[in-house]
Amino acid sequence: MNTPVVLKSAIVQMLLWLAFFSIDAQAEINNSGVLDNVLARYAAAASAWAGVITARASFLFWTLAVISMVWTFGMLALRKADLGDFYAEFFRFTVFAGFFWWLLTNGPRFATDIMDSLRTLGGMATGTGATLTPSGIVDIGFDIFFKVLDQSSLWSPVDSAAGILISAAILIILALIGVNMLVLLVSGWILSYAGVFFLGFGGSRWTSDMAIGYYKTVLNIAAQLFTMVLLVGIGKSFVDQYYAGMSAGISLKELGVMLIVAVVLFALVTKLPSLIGGLAMGG
Repeated sequence: MNTPVVLKSAIVQMLLWLAFFSIDAQAEINNSGVLDNVLARYAAAASAWAGVITARASFLFWTLAVISMVWTFGMLALRKADLGDFYAEFFRFTVFAGFFWWLLTNGPRFATDIMDSLRTLGGMATGTGATLTPSGIVDIGFDIFFKVLDQSSLWSPVDSAAGILISAAILIILALIGVNMLVLLVSGWILSYAGVFFLGFGGSRWTSDMAIGYYKTVLNIAAQLFTMVLLVGIGKSFVDQYYAGMSAGISLKELGVMLIVAVVLFALVTKLPSLIGGLAMGG
């Protein structure tokens, strides 16, 4: 049985509509600032946790502080200590509790300030300032990849295919570098707001090391960010220069050089930040 002409026409129109609809939908996807958008979403979500987690950490802090106070003064009473010992121990307890309570109430702000300051310091050293973001290095990879795609031609299939493969490898490596930076930044945000709960353990001298460990970990992440910004800032300047000096057509030699530069930068970014960050954990 033959399909009616009207049905055939409707099917053709539907297929054309789906084709144009899919093209319009794909056109809305933009590669610019992809990692920065992810970072902004995590930062906004993490900052919303501060109130709830700080409140629970405060309850833990004062619970431990009361337990510590009862134990300390109870032992003094059992030893029949004089009034001077009570006053001295009360002064030490007040200073200790006040100091760790100050660290708790300002924990998220202190953590973000430490990480932002070292990140800005690294940017100032490389000349990028505080504007260097994970998408900054990835966008260069997209530019190289799209440039090779635009210059590809069916008249030179071997060179075009090799150029596309090399530029895709460059894009993936630069994306991995950006992801490493994104992981550190997201870790910093999560630590600043979710990790503040561990500051509640500062209410007792028996568990205060856990509260100090929070700030040591913050300094560790900040030092890694500092090193990451230094490396990515220097590498980005090299990649920018190579990209600006690329010829109009596809040059496999130039792409090969940029691939080696990207591999070296990825190796440095993978190894060095953790080495520098580890210095903060030894003190």
